[in-house]
Amino acid sequence: MFLKKVITSTVALSMLAVSVLNTTTAVSADTVSDTQNAINTNKSETDKLLKDIASANADNIKLQEQISDNTEKIEKLKTDIDQSNEKINQLNGQIEGAKVEVEKRTEALKGQLVALQKKSGDTVSGNIYLDFVINSEDFSDLVSRTFAVNKLNKANKEALNDVKEAKDQYTALLNEQEKTKANLQSDKSELETKQNDLKSMKEKSDQQQADLNKKIEDNKATLVALQSQYEEAANTVKLAQDKANATAQVADAKKDDNKSNNNDNKATETKTTPEATSSNAGSISQGDGSTHGIVAGNTYPWGQCTWYVKQVAPWAGNNWGNGGQWGSSAAAAGFRVDHSPAAGSIIVFLPGQSVGGQWTADGAYGHVAYVESVNGNSVTISQGGMGFSNPAGPNTQTISGAGSYIYIHR
Repeated sequence: MFLKKVITSTVALSMLAVSVLNTTTAVSADTVSDTQNAINTNKSETDKLLKDIASANADNIKLQEQISDNTEKIEKLKTDIDQSNEKINQLNGQIEGAKVEVEKRTEALKGQLVALQKKSGDTVSGNIYLDFVINSEDFSDLVSRTFAVNKLNKANKEALNDVKEAKDQYTALLNEQEKTKANLQSDKSELETKQNDLKSMKEKSDQQQADLNKKIEDNKATLVALQSQYEEAANTVKLAQDKANATAQVADAKKDDNKSNNNDNKATETKTTPEATSSNAGSISQGDGSTHGIVAGNTYPWGQCTWYVKQVAPWAGNNWGNGGQWGSSAAAAGFRVDHSPAAGSIIVFLPGQSVGGQWTADGAYGHVAYVESVNGNSVTISQGGMGFSNPAGPNTQTISGAGSYIYIHR
C-alpha cells in the first residue's frame, strides 16, 4: 500500500451541521464553541488528507519514472533482438556460401579425376589414381604422375578441411547468436511483465489519489457549511448580548434618575459615544527589523513565512493559520489546490516535510513560500522566516521534485 489509511470525520461534521441548522431556539455560546471545534477538526482532517495526497503523489511519480525507465529498456532490447536476427541471417548466408564453395571444389576435383581416367588409358587395378601411375611410360613420367596424384590428394584433403572448419566456425557463431537472442527475448519478456505490474500499481495509485481528492472536496463542502453556520450562530449570540446590554443600560438609567433629582447632574449620565482612540495605521514595518508594526492588509506576524507570502501574494487569506494549514484553508476558501506548480502560485510544505532535500519544514507549523518560476520538475521559490538571514525576505531557493508539493493557485 502506497497510501496511509485515512479516517475522516466528514459524516460526524455533516450531522452536526444539519443539527445546528435545524435549531430554531436561541443559540448559546456552547453551540458556537462546538461549531468552532468542528471547524478545527475539519481543518485538521483536511491537513492529514493533503499530507497523504502528497505522499501518494510522490509514490505515483516514482512509479511513472520506473515505467519510463522500463519502456526505454524494452525498446533497447527490441533493437538488440533485431540486430541479433540480422547476424543470424548473415551467418546462415555465410554457411550457405561455404556449402556452395565446397560443391564447386568437389565438381572441380571430379573433373580432374575424369581427366586422369581418360589419360590413364586401360585400367589395371580399377583405382584411377593407381592405374594412372602404373600406366606411366617411363620413370620420369612415373615421377610426374605421382606428383600430380599427390597434389590432387592434398587439394582434396584441404578442401574437405576448409569445409569442415568453415562449417564448425559458422555453426558455433550461429549457436552463440541464437543463445544471445534467446536471452534477450527472455529479458524482454520479464521487463514486459514488470511493466504490466507497474502500470497496474499506478492505476491503483491514481484511484487512491482520486478517492483522497473526493474526501478533500467532501471536507471542503462540510467546512463551508460549518463556517456559514458559525457566523449565523455568532451573530445570533451577539444580537442577544446587545439586547441584554441595552436593557441593562435602560434599567440602570432609570434607577439613577430615581436616586435624586437634586444631584446637580453629577456623573449619572451614561456615555453613548465611544472615546476617540489613537491610530497606529502609520506604523508600518519596512522589514529592517527596527519597527515590527502591522502592515495594512497583512495580519500575520512580521518575520514569519506566512507574513512574507501574504506580502508578495496579497490575494492570500489573512486567517489561513500556520503555513502547513494553508492548503486546506485555501481549498475551503474556494481556491484551486493541487500538485501542479506554476509561477505566481503558493507552495505549501506540510509539518516535517522535506524542502527539496535541503532542510525540513517545522514539525508543528509547516512552511509556505512563493513560486517565482518553474523549470521542468524544479521550482525556484522565495520565502521569509526567522530561520533566514533576512526574515522579511526574499530568500530564494531552487528545489527539485516539484510534483511532490501542494500548490495554491489564484
